[in-house]
Amino acid sequence: MVLLVPELTFLTGLADLRKNSRMLKEVMWEMIQSPQQHYQRLTSLLCRIRSTPDASWELERWGLCLDRDIYRTQGHILPVERINLRHRSFLPAEDLGWHREVTKEVPIAVISINSWLLIYPKRLQHLAKDLLAAMRSSCGAMGMQVGQPTVQELRDDRIETYVRTIQSSLGSHDKMQLLLCIIPSGRDDVYGAIKKLCCVQTPVPSQVINAQSLTGHPGKIRSVVQKVLLQINCKLGGQLWGVDIPL
Repeated sequence: MVLLVPELTFLTGLADLRKNSRMLKEVMWEMIQSPQQHYQRLTSLLCRIRSTPDASWELERWGLCLDRDIYRTQGHILPVERINLRHRSFLPAEDLGWHREVTKEVPIAVISINSWLLIYPKRLQHLAKDLLAAMRSSCGAMGMQVGQPTVQELRDDRIETYVRTIQSSLGSHDKMQLLLCIIPSGRDDVYGAIKKLCCVQTPVPSQVINAQSLTGHPGKIRSVVQKVLLQINCKLGGQLWGVDIPL
C-alpha cells in the first residue's frame, strides 16, 4: 500500500471538461496558439526569470545561465498547397483552414443520401427537427441531396432501447445507406454500443451526434451540421477535396 501525504501532492490532469464549457474554451485557447504567440510567451518567461532575483539566484546556484532569447535557426517555408474542388481551386488562408470554401462549393465526388435511418429519444425530438431542417438548408450549396429519412423515435435513452431499435430497423430495410443517431450528452456508453453494433455486428455507415452539439445559436448548429454532412459524404464513399501530387 502506498500512502500519499495530501499536502505534498499535486493534482494532475483536468476534470471532465465537457461539463464546464468555459474551462474547455480556456484550455482550447491555450492549446491553439500561433507561432508568434508561442514566441512572445517564451521570451516573456525569460524576461520574468531575469527580473526576479530569487529565480536568477536559483539558476546561478545550479550553475545555469539562460540566453536572453530562444534559439534561432534558418527554416524552410514550404509552398502552400492548392486545394482542388470539383469546379474550382484555391489556396488556403493563413490559418490553413478551408471549411468555409468546402461548405459553399461542390466537392469532387458527392453521394446522395436516399435511404437512411434517423433514431433519437423522444425527449430530443426538437433537436431532431432542427437537425433535419439544417441538413436540408445546408446540403444544396455542397451539391448533396438528402432525402426523407426513416424515423424511429425511442421512448427512452437506454442502451438496450437503441440496440433493439437499430437491429429491428436495419433488419426490415434493405440496403440502408446510413444510420444517424442523436444521443444524450455525456453518454459514451450509448455511443460505444452503437458503434460496436454498426461496425461489427450489422455493418452499416453510422453517424452519432451528441445532443449538446445541436444546442446553441443557429450559426453554431449550422456549422456543426455542415461538418456532419462532410463526414457522411466521406463515410459513404464521396471525395471532398484533393491536392496536386507531382510525379
